Amino acid sequence: MNVLVTREADKYAKFAKLLSQAGHTPFSLPMIECVPVDAEIGGYYDFGVFTSLNAVKYFDKYKDSVRFGQIAAVGSATKAAMEKAGYTVDLMPDEFSAEGLIALFSGCNLTGKTFLMAGAETRAGNFHEWLKQNQCTAEIVTIYRTVPAPRTKEDIDAFMAENRIDVVTFASPSAVRAFFDITDTDKTIVVIGKTTADAVKKYNKDCLTPKDFTLEAMTEIINTL
Repeated sequence: MNVLVTREADKYAKFAKLLSQAGHTPFSLPMIECVPVDAEIGGYYDFGVFTSLNAVKYFDKYKDSVRFGQIAAVGSATKAAMEKAGYTVDLMPDEFSAEGLIALFSGCNLTGKTFLMAGAETRAGNFHEWLKQNQCTAEIVTIYRTVPAPRTKEDIDAFMAENRIDVVTFASPSAVRAFFDITDTDKTIVVIGKTTADAVKKYNKDCLTPKDFTLEAMTEIINTL
């Protein structure tokens, strides 16, 4: 299979390696770019919640001014990045989504607890609303934002035709929007998780979503096509 990878250029290598090892040919066409956003963050929080590799990357400049009682990471890749940065990850939901976070903290006495969620400018999911309903303080801070890569419909269509793309992959809702706001495709679409799948469905498209929201699981789905 010839597989189009639309995630950021600096995240291409891992997915490309998995695809190549499985006998597929990956092609990189990043649809989004990330840029930092200055924020004021400091003090102590009972919980820090990190939901992406970019959240870990762009939080680094604030790490010396913030302390956490416990840290939750959504996804094995995010957990690994946190540990590489020197953090101890205490919690990780079974399902890598807002619903998974809710399930993780359900049953806990969270009254009066403080949460910091530092990440993208736009985030899907209702975890922060659930926290507020449970008498918590949920502080959502933007530390980076995604912007569409400078592409044209002609560029994308020509790239896909030239490389005979069989499968288009997305690892974020922002990449979905950047792609379908410009062009369309009738190729098989494979996405990493629920929020990305929801973004695809808004364009009246079907997609395949793995049970485990990982690049490895995405590769396994492609293996079955």
